[in-house]
Amino acid sequence: MANRTLCSAISGTINHSDFARFEQEFSNPDVRRMIEKNASVMDVLHRLTASPIVPHTVMAKRASARFAPGTDVVQVRPSGYGYVIKVSAAPAGVAPQEMQVSAQQAQQALPPEMLQAADQQGAATVTAVQAEPDPMIEQMTPVTAFGIYKVTNAETGKQMIGYVIPNLFDPVQGAPTGVALFTNGTAYAVQPGITGSLVGVNHNLPIPENPDVRGLGVFVKTNGKAIMCTMPYNIVTKVQVEGNGYFAAQDMQGNDIRIIPSQGLTRPVASSTTDIAIPADFKFMPLENPVQLAAGNELMKAAQANAYETMAEIRAWEGGCRLSGPVFEKVGSGEHDWVGGVFWLAAAGMPQNLSAACLEKAASSGTPIRMFGLQPLSTREELYQEALKEAAVDMLDTEIPQRVNLLKEISAITFDKKASALVDTASVDAVLALNFLNPENVETFIEFLPQLEEASTKLASVVLAAQIGLQSIPKTAAVRAMFALEDVISGLKSLKTYQV
Repeated sequence: MANRTLCSAISGTINHSDFARFEQEFSNPDVRRMIEKNASVMDVLHRLTASPIVPHTVMAKRASARFAPGTDVVQVRPSGYGYVIKVSAAPAGVAPQEMQVSAQQAQQALPPEMLQAADQQGAATVTAVQAEPDPMIEQMTPVTAFGIYKVTNAETGKQMIGYVIPNLFDPVQGAPTGVALFTNGTAYAVQPGITGSLVGVNHNLPIPENPDVRGLGVFVKTNGKAIMCTMPYNIVTKVQVEGNGYFAAQDMQGNDIRIIPSQGLTRPVASSTTDIAIPADFKFMPLENPVQLAAGNELMKAAQANAYETMAEIRAWEGGCRLSGPVFEKVGSGEHDWVGGVFWLAAAGMPQNLSAACLEKAASSGTPIRMFGLQPLSTREELYQEALKEAAVDMLDTEIPQRVNLLKEISAITFDKKASALVDTASVDAVLALNFLNPENVETFIEFLPQLEEASTKLASVVLAAQIGLQSIPKTAAVRAMFALEDVISGLKSLKTYQV
């Protein structure tokens, strides 16, 4: 009580110079620790300051919490008696945040080599974002051997990575063909030839553990060293005849065939143009979402388009820089100091050693430098808007059942047929006419609007989470709930203009 009285008594005599002197003393770690331990003093300070004073222990917890999954860029630079840590997700959902921490807290949150680099160079930046090789100089060649390749979608110009299996085997011909297959589990292409850039080789094909042998797919076998894969077949159904089974299917030309799993075979073989025996140890690999891959002139055009989308232009001078280009079109463009420029370049996939060299070169030459293969940046708000648009498109494809008489449906489930017949449309109207709605009730419903609008906002966040990977929430269910709640809110708002 005495502290509060004192606070009131001196509040009119405190000026800006007093606050400046206090801030200087408060920056001393020893003084701050003493102040934070005194609850009465802290209570008075909370009343004198416009923003709350956050203890160092709380700040340290916040700093360490930033390094959870989803943080892709971390930058630390010396500041006063401690450090400033800046973090962000990247390249999508970029939302940089920074905090001031003490030296001890920085040592607990960051690797020692990172703090050492920050002390020596003025800042240290690490990034988990990977830049792509320059698409204009990357070697794209016709694929002649199995492996993981980077290919280009002819329609979109985007690069894709997946398995390429050349020379698919045709059991009817009894020999490999000139047809190749690309698949990554989410898209596939079957073409006479595929052009790509080799990324690596492994035999972990995208085959489900217990695949449903139905729809378009290939039969494949690998021993970790070699691979054999058939032409694609469209499996219609499985047929059982006297204990023996086969698959009713169609080939790529639409001809009806039978595919018979058989023991003892080492490779697929055809007894006729309509009967194909597949070794029992061959696995079925489904194919979904066909795409067309680019080659030749198409590949060069796609590479040029992709090169432009991944381009950043860097201008620099002593202590400052300007970033522009498609990579920073949505966020990050403009003038920065060198530390800020390094942070934005790291978000796009450029490590500090390379970005610092580019800034030095641009500053010394006086000419801009163009870098390709970087990741275009986007904001968290853009992700949210895109999720809403995709959710709306999904809703257009969703057939919502009509409920004309819900009471009648409930009675049909709960009661016998005779009882349910009594609940007709007239009965429903009679129930709703029993003076249930009155001005007091309507006002009560309208009072719910703030809570309903808050719930709508949280549902929108759930929809966004479902769009970007929250598997436990069905996306369609979240979308339905969000749109249905919006209808309820709109209806309640319209009640304000009517009298009951």
